[in-house]
Amino acid sequence: MKISLTITAFCVGVASAVPLDSIHKPILSSSQQQYTTPELLNLILSLEHFQDAFYRQGLANFTQDQFAASGFPASFYSNLTDLASQEHTHVTSLTTTLQHLNITPVAECTYFFNATTPAVFVSTATLIEAVSVSSYISLLAKLRDAAYTQVYASVLAVEARHSAFVRAALGLAPFPSPYDTPIDLDETFTLAQLFTVSCPQENPLALTKFPTLSSSYSNHGAVGRVVTFVTYGKDIKIGEDCEPLYAAFLTLTGPVFAP
Repeated sequence: MKISLTITAFCVGVASAVPLDSIHKPILSSSQQQYTTPELLNLILSLEHFQDAFYRQGLANFTQDQFAASGFPASFYSNLTDLASQEHTHVTSLTTTLQHLNITPVAECTYFFNATTPAVFVSTATLIEAVSVSSYISLLAKLRDAAYTQVYASVLAVEARHSAFVRAALGLAPFPSPYDTPIDLDETFTLAQLFTVSCPQENPLALTKFPTLSSSYSNHGAVGRVVTFVTYGKDIKIGEDCEPLYAAFLTLTGPVFAP
């Protein structure tokens, strides 16, 4: 189904179609669910698996010389390997913690990131790190165990440094806003699905993937420009008897809603 709307503010982010009354009451949203500490730790582990796999694949596919030939400074590759090592440490630490709690750790999924060049890889890293930071904000708000909250607040700080590092490598502002935008677990899951080929059936994750939504929006968007959205596998009815439909753009300074 095609929907056209006018961009009321220029922003880069994720768009999702929602009825007006679901802005504050998301349908089937993980924000309405209560999670145990082990469940939240497994959700964090799934996020860390995602990042670990991304950097592991990137370092396997591209050499230091290839990054240098793409214009990245000599120190970049060394810092990148340290970043990848830290993500792997997060995975091993979380796995050990869950095993000590007699909880089966979630297994790594199979991912395809389609990073065909070092530049594309680093550009994709900015997205993945942004998702990580925003996800951690929501996850920390759900943790009720003070000891775990402290540990993973420290991990969030490290993820924010990772995000700043990859953004700066592309000449982007390393810290573009005084606040980051939290995204709930279903939104995180939906974004991760863009790169997910398959997951083990035994993975204990009860999350909802939002319907696929594509648009004509590009980096050449501008205020006042009309954007067409297309939904796949889900019809959205618009008419006199239906609720107003809005697109929500997730930005660094908070969501922007456009009719």
